[in-house]
Amino acid sequence: MQEGKRGNIGLNGNTAALAVDRALGELRRGRSIAVVEPGSVFVFAAIETVGSQVLERLIEASDAPELLLTADRARAAGLAPEAVGPVSLAIRGKAELDSLKALAGLASGAPAPAPAANFGTWRGDDRLALAAFGLAKAARLVPALVGFATRTVTDDSLEAVPLEAVLEHAAGATGGIRLISESRVPLAGAESSRVALFRDEHGGSEHVAVIIGEPDLSASVPVRLHSACLTGDLLGSLRCDCGEQLKAAVGRIAGLGGGILLYLDQEGRSIGLANKLRAYAIQDEGVDTYEADRHLGFSSDERSYDVAAAMLQQIGVTRVRLLTNNPQKIDALREHGIDVDGRLPLVSQPNEHNAGYLRAKRELAGHLSEESGQDGATPGTLE
Repeated sequence: MQEGKRGNIGLNGNTAALAVDRALGELRRGRSIAVVEPGSVFVFAAIETVGSQVLERLIEASDAPELLLTADRARAAGLAPEAVGPVSLAIRGKAELDSLKALAGLASGAPAPAPAANFGTWRGDDRLALAAFGLAKAARLVPALVGFATRTVTDDSLEAVPLEAVLEHAAGATGGIRLISESRVPLAGAESSRVALFRDEHGGSEHVAVIIGEPDLSASVPVRLHSACLTGDLLGSLRCDCGEQLKAAVGRIAGLGGGILLYLDQEGRSIGLANKLRAYAIQDEGVDTYEADRHLGFSSDERSYDVAAAMLQQIGVTRVRLLTNNPQKIDALREHGIDVDGRLPLVSQPNEHNAGYLRAKRELAGHLSEESGQDGATPGTLE
């Protein structure tokens, strides 16, 4: 078979891009795929979804099958405290799927003890491993893989994706943002509002822009970037302050005479609802919100704001006052061409369930004091 599709144009578009999309579906279904570069191939499946039969075939197909974990997982679980790249465990003999899942952080409750002495630096091509982790994350799966390095692909049942296509896919996430539909939607506290839905044709996710009032797009527009939080926004969870911030932002923007709230499909700092709930279970054992994500193999924050910038630009917004306590959002919008000339802090009241979460955001992620507008933005424009 061909070692990956190199970007020919067919009826359905670019074949390399299609290979990535199809590979994500294969991973979600528990199947193996391959990331390929001339002379170097990584064949793998995601531990989260792989079934026992596919796992058995994967292990039998190589003399050196391995469990591959991210450096974040390896450090958080104490498997390789100094890890900076992919970490692997050689699989010898028949592998127990439940044991591999526990090593990947997929056991319920606290992270399971693991044989740290048996882990080491992966000897394959780091570029292929990092691309494979990226595909797992794009599929909203825990980035823990089982597979093997080889030089060629000969199995026609595998979706083989060129490394170049994976890198282009990761870099081109805003290329397909399209306004799909919009309508007037009166909101409690902001009756003069419109909701516009944007679809990311590149990744399939959908994001919403709530346009409150009649903002002057030629001026600095009040804007809130709000990552979706089903538990907080819809169910009223007390573990976070998301629902409180969402309601406060709508009222604040309305009180300022108009602005925009972007509701972004980035549940759980973009690890997805399933993984956020897993992280909650880990937090219940005494781990903070960021360390819990790392125990699952993710970074402390997987979000990207290029989509948000693209949405604002399509609406016609180039200059904003950002309702946030998170300086990373300010920096990210500026990097993507949006002029952030002020910050409007959002004040929320801690409770017994989220006090530690709010403290971690301030102390570990650098969130700004909610009572202060000091963030390095242009003086005189802060409230």
